[in-house]
Amino acid sequence: MAECSISIIIPAYNVEKYLGAALQSIKDQSELPDEVILIDDGSTDATPDVARAFEFPVSYQVVSIDNAGQGNARNLGVSLASSGYVYFFDSDDLLTKNFVSSIKKQIRDNQKPDIILFSGEAFNDSEYQGSRWVNYSRGFSGVFTNRTDFLSQADSHKALFCSPCLYVSKKFLWGPKGLEFGPNFLEDEALFFPLLFACNTFVVIDTVLFLRRNREGSTMTMAPNTKHVNGVLNCMENMLSLYASEDPMSGNRRHIRKRLESYCLAYLVMARRAGLSVRVGYVLSAIAKSRSVSLAVKTLLYGVRADQSNTMRRIARAVKRVRGVARG
Repeated sequence: MAECSISIIIPAYNVEKYLGAALQSIKDQSELPDEVILIDDGSTDATPDVARAFEFPVSYQVVSIDNAGQGNARNLGVSLASSGYVYFFDSDDLLTKNFVSSIKKQIRDNQKPDIILFSGEAFNDSEYQGSRWVNYSRGFSGVFTNRTDFLSQADSHKALFCSPCLYVSKKFLWGPKGLEFGPNFLEDEALFFPLLFACNTFVVIDTVLFLRRNREGSTMTMAPNTKHVNGVLNCMENMLSLYASEDPMSGNRRHIRKRLESYCLAYLVMARRAGLSVRVGYVLSAIAKSRSVSLAVKTLLYGVRADQSNTMRRIARAVKRVRGVARG
């Protein structure tokens, strides 16, 4: 296993319309990856046929499995990968021609960092009628051997994008003895901070290497539903576990707490939009365990409907308790 080698792992589900262009963007690279692994996640359209008809001048595997979700497909891809680094690429997106060459240069020039993060751009599919638009620019570049410094820089530039399509990482970080994607929606979000806390060396390049397709019916653009809500609850649980494991004196806790706050507020909004009752106990537990006065106040002011008087009283009491602990 060459330390500079890269395996591209592609989970694919019912993307017959987009898969050919995604694969072609890999084949058109100025420097090819060492391996391409496509996991057909139980597609019911012609996705597996498109995948198997494609040819690469490098090792290329197509594996079809029963539908079990994107996270499971990525985990399987990791288990099959033989390179020093892995990259998770979505089957409806595109790569710029210098993706592989740029990443390998960073690996060689920076003594094989644990993770390389880069910028992306969004583009609208010709049939997309929505208004969703995200700026995937990192806004800064640098080499970091201190996690707190990296997190501070990334946070100040609002550049902590969780998509696995926006980073390349060492394979040894993944697998049953490392990190694995969960079965829920937002599985990439739930794993992002645990991944960052498993890394010791970080390289950031503010170069666009990835092109995100906005299209109808994707996980990114569909209306919030029960799966989204359960996914963000899983993010909250993972972040609370990470917070509890971190040294109380570490500057990293501030970044974990801030991310946790965003998950809690996202949960409240998603639950409401999906027409589901707010599970107040989860939010109160997050407030109590993180001792976040900011989260308590934001939840009180923004997260819960004013007509839920009993809930409001419970959260108000939690705010007082948290303030008392913080002062003590």
